[in-house]
Amino acid sequence: MSAEPPPDAVPILLNGLVQDPNREYAQDAKKTDFIIISFYNVLSIPQEDELERLSVKILEDLGENNFLCEYLPEDLAPLRALDFVRQVDVYRNKFKIPAALQAEPAPEIETTAMMTTTYSIEATCIKVDIFTHQTVDDAGFESLKDVIAEASGVSVGEMEFAPGQVRLCVEIGKLATLAKDDRIRIIEEVLEPELMSYYPLNNDDRAAGSGTNSTAADNMSGKNKETAYRGKGQIVTVTDTGFDLGGLDDCHPAFTGKVHALRAIARQGQADDPHGHGTHVSGILVGSHFNTTKGRVGGVAPDARLIVQSLFKKTEKVFDVPANLVDLFAVPYGHGSRIMSNSWGAGYITSKREQPAYGNIPGAIDKFVRENPDVLVLFSAGNDNLKTTDGQPTVGLHSGAKNVLTVGATQRGPNGVDEMMNPMSSTGPTREGRLKPDVVAPGTDVYAALSRKVARFEGETATSEDAPAGVKWRPWSGTSQAVPFVAGCAAILRQVLQDHHREKCPNPLPGALLKALIINGADTLPGVSVNAQGHGRVNLDASIAMARQPPASPNGTTSIPSVSGGAMIGDPLKQDEAHEFVIPAADAAPLANGDNHTHFKITMVYNDLGGRQIQNNLNLFVTDTATGEETPGNSRSLDDPDQQNNVEQIVLGYIPQDGIKVRVHAQKIFFRETQDYVLAWSTFKPLPEVVY
Repeated sequence: MSAEPPPDAVPILLNGLVQDPNREYAQDAKKTDFIIISFYNVLSIPQEDELERLSVKILEDLGENNFLCEYLPEDLAPLRALDFVRQVDVYRNKFKIPAALQAEPAPEIETTAMMTTTYSIEATCIKVDIFTHQTVDDAGFESLKDVIAEASGVSVGEMEFAPGQVRLCVEIGKLATLAKDDRIRIIEEVLEPELMSYYPLNNDDRAAGSGTNSTAADNMSGKNKETAYRGKGQIVTVTDTGFDLGGLDDCHPAFTGKVHALRAIARQGQADDPHGHGTHVSGILVGSHFNTTKGRVGGVAPDARLIVQSLFKKTEKVFDVPANLVDLFAVPYGHGSRIMSNSWGAGYITSKREQPAYGNIPGAIDKFVRENPDVLVLFSAGNDNLKTTDGQPTVGLHSGAKNVLTVGATQRGPNGVDEMMNPMSSTGPTREGRLKPDVVAPGTDVYAALSRKVARFEGETATSEDAPAGVKWRPWSGTSQAVPFVAGCAAILRQVLQDHHREKCPNPLPGALLKALIINGADTLPGVSVNAQGHGRVNLDASIAMARQPPASPNGTTSIPSVSGGAMIGDPLKQDEAHEFVIPAADAAPLANGDNHTHFKITMVYNDLGGRQIQNNLNLFVTDTATGEETPGNSRSLDDPDQQNNVEQIVLGYIPQDGIKVRVHAQKIFFRETQDYVLAWSTFKPLPEVVY
């Protein structure tokens, strides 16, 4: 029997499904411990206290002031009586099966729209991840395994497990039965990751990319080209198809003395690279520089140490990512790695003609980064832009994680400069409306080390008189190649911060600071959509200039750098708190060619909690101290600040002559949480034809 909903009740949209309380509204919570509470406004701390007193445990912000909560009492009346509560309903089983997994037989003739939400009758079995509510304890999870086995007809031995996660292949028609268990939060389809590289097979294919060969060494910005900043003291991780012949000592000369550790995951005891992709991206990141028949070839951070994790599997699958995704980050983190380069991910779903939605996989990545704030995780945006004909966004699953640095790919234009987008580079925004990629970098026809384990490669190669016979370098293209380029830049920035500010630099050093320096230093490309390039093409020189100044702190222990360039590591903010400070004025910093900077830019970055919606929302504002004019982040209005992104940027078409006031406001902070942040700022001169 249904209860009477309040007169101002609103439908709940979740996982592509709608629940209208005017049609069905729970009388009580006798059959479940999980409910959805809808509030009129952002919760205040006293209101959170009242909910806690009534035995409510808030689990996730679902957006639009709707929250998933654990609630053990059966009576919903005390909650519905609160004046700040709009409505309270149970968390319904139908929400556990997203619209794309609903077991509805497809019609004989499918339209594009139908293909996005249905499966054909023949598609009876699908690989899924079953995720429990976060409050389910170990004993409850263990007993759930047997329940899933009985309901699915799949033995426990055929399943794969991670904390709070069960992976199995199951008939679609059995999902509804599985969803009845109250411990289950959601069932998601497993989207198989793929490598984000391609190699032109003929001249026509090459024309679609770039006819100009490129190397990481070529693309290093002039001032830092083979200087003191080479990533010394940094340990970087590449998770990919493996490494060369699989040994620490006998390796391609591009890696002599650089390998910190190798980890074989998909093939027991075998970390070699018969595919070649892992060796190539590793070369872009840390490869030694060689003069070759194709020019100078080498990595961005050749003094960094390398960890490679091999996911290559000798099957039709090629690349096998385990269910326990966090293990791919936690293990190298334990070995001292703080920069993790991932040239893979699940992209645009061609069979359904749709972009993946944020789910528990990117949520796990975001959770790891938040809990380990000194790490920077990078993912490739994907190479799916040409898979759509109507300009649909194609940024994928892993690349849509909030706390990662997502990288798209550029290619060289007629003038030999990487100022054009690689046409295959996936575009944003994400399914949830967040700006991705974050930045772009060279990723077309990039030469790097060719794995000696590759049995046969018939494409173009480069050789060197300084290397043994049979040692080669090869070109490859895609956002796969752009990611290690940026990871190398991050390693250099980390070295700069540690070398210049060993006494003043925070320990641990926030990965979000590296992300902010990279994003704020990027150059906006002319004539390229923001959804394609994000915040622009990486400019390492500009990022280094900001990193040369010790990061400031709100407590004043380090002075605040001028508008010319600097950074700040902000203290955690509670609900509705704000931090204000003034960046002092300074003369514009000159460019190498003698021109002066003309614009000011500031970027805020923070690591949010995992969840499809922004859980903690900080907003950035600047006020010109001379005119009093206030500007909000991400080109929003003062009355409608950004609530979608955990990266916000403000660009002013002038340099504030009297300094500028900065304000960071905690518009929405999750229950009992706080949120820290970093800021990076600088003056700059836009590229020709770029207008703000």
